[in-house]
Amino acid sequence: MNTAPDEATRLEIEGAVAEWRQVRAERLAAEKVAAKIKERETELKEFLVAAMTSQAYEGVVRDGRLTYVRESEVPTASDRLALEKYILETGQLDLLQFRVAVGAVRERQAAGVEVPGIEMVTVYDLGDRKA
Repeated sequence: MNTAPDEATRLEIEGAVAEWRQVRAERLAAEKVAAKIKERETELKEFLVAAMTSQAYEGVVRDGRLTYVRESEVPTASDRLALEKYILETGQLDLLQFRVAVGAVRERQAAGVEVPGIEMVTVYDLGDRKA
């Protein structure tokens, strides 16, 4: 787009709509294919991790590459109430990944509850349907 949005002609906007639809359709088709590929990749990964760990394989060399199971420790909230209590008592909010749950906020708003620190902002997206 060489034209500023506020200076675009109707013809330029219609052309952009047509191109957006085409590019969006291409992306959606590619994502559909990618989802199937990822599903198979996940199945294979789960099989390999299970097989290699249960049979104590250190790795498999194939075509000059080594495939092996990496092991690491990651935290998980096994007792959510205890974790929440700890965070509330200590104020250590950095233990959480901060993202507002849109559905939870909307439920409270529908019930007439105002959540402190929440501001609604307008976001824009495109829709496309039969006219």
